[in-house]
Amino acid sequence: MKIHVHSEVGPLRAVLLHCPGAEIVRMTQHELERMLFDDILAPEEAVAEHQMMAEIMRTAGTEVFELTDLLRDALAHAPADARHELLERVCALSGASAICPTLQAWPLDRIASVLVEGLDWAEVDPGNVSLARIRATCDHEARVLSPLPNLMFLRDPCISVFDRVVVGRMATTARSREPLVVSFALRWAPALAATFSFAGDDATRNDPFDSVEGGDVLVLSPGVLMIGCTERTSAQTLERLTLALFEDHPTLQRVHAVLMPRARSVMHLDTIMTQIDRGLFLGHVPLIAGDSRGSALPVVRLERGKVPRLLQGATVLDVLREEFGAHVELVACGGDDPLHQEREQWTDGANAVALAPGRIMLYARNRWTIAELAKHGFSEVRLSTIQPPQLRRQLVEEGMQRARTVFTFSGSELSRARGGGRCLTMPLRRDPLEEHDR
Repeated sequence: MKIHVHSEVGPLRAVLLHCPGAEIVRMTQHELERMLFDDILAPEEAVAEHQMMAEIMRTAGTEVFELTDLLRDALAHAPADARHELLERVCALSGASAICPTLQAWPLDRIASVLVEGLDWAEVDPGNVSLARIRATCDHEARVLSPLPNLMFLRDPCISVFDRVVVGRMATTARSREPLVVSFALRWAPALAATFSFAGDDATRNDPFDSVEGGDVLVLSPGVLMIGCTERTSAQTLERLTLALFEDHPTLQRVHAVLMPRARSVMHLDTIMTQIDRGLFLGHVPLIAGDSRGSALPVVRLERGKVPRLLQGATVLDVLREEFGAHVELVACGGDDPLHQEREQWTDGANAVALAPGRIMLYARNRWTIAELAKHGFSEVRLSTIQPPQLRRQLVEEGMQRARTVFTFSGSELSRARGGGRCLTMPLRRDPLEEHDR
């Protein structure tokens, strides 16, 4: 199967997910800040919520690939030197190159687990002695490879753009292993064998100026991208990525860079805006459209063959209307009340993922946002594990037949990890919108 993502809302035919597992169990309260979490999660509830999301997608006609399955297949089918290179790079990132030969000798299933769930020194043969191990023992550090609790947010480490996968450069050490693992799975798993763009080794670059994450990249059309310049995506890398995409994709004409605050509350562009239908976006109004305080975000246009240009006085909403017509509307995350706008932006009320034009998923807790969506013709279909499976299937199938539906489910645990439906999904294939219109 080839990657094919030319919009944010074309019918979703294939997606990559990663259901959280032992990696979130291995994270304690003492590691929260380093692991980018605000709290430890309840594993069973987080898994149940994620499985509900996957069930909705399957029922809606999306083929769901699970990362751990792809990773095992990739390890089994990749050449030995490719596996060796992966483990060498993973161990080097963790400052534990001495354990690489040990990992190489382990069964492939165990390697796949370790790459995601992490590894303690106690699990490594005591005969494998290195200065790094002695120092870790003296400092009472149990871990040799940290777990990857953020890996469920698969939007970030690798990014589907048109017919290729862009390999991310993570802004934080806690996530630095993720692009290696995900790109390896996508490259070598027989089910996909993806083609890559912007995949070179940036090891010589200064870390603060070398980062791009998928939550900042919106594929608006075959000719237009919008990318957030945020605490997770640097201006330098955004510009280099744009030049690479211009070279690889003749249809791409413009990239709009949205200059965002360097703040965790708005870490990615999709934390404040996502597309939910043709000409319809869901977003945090003060930043996307501006308010009386003049809070609208600046936008810079990068065009083929031209120097970057700041669009003086233009808001993100202005740019969207210039691109797609005056009919473009913005649904206010949290409704009209500034208090609820702030609260529901924090709980991923602006982070919807489209299953098809006008059919989206959102956490049920964002009640003010859901009420605002109703004003734009969205019917809510609330799914729960309490419902019989056949009833859930019927509700999803009926919802997909309506022009506009918001499928909601409990996300009490997943939202505490600071990510919504778009963050949790890596689209692999969307039908072209023009085909959907026929």
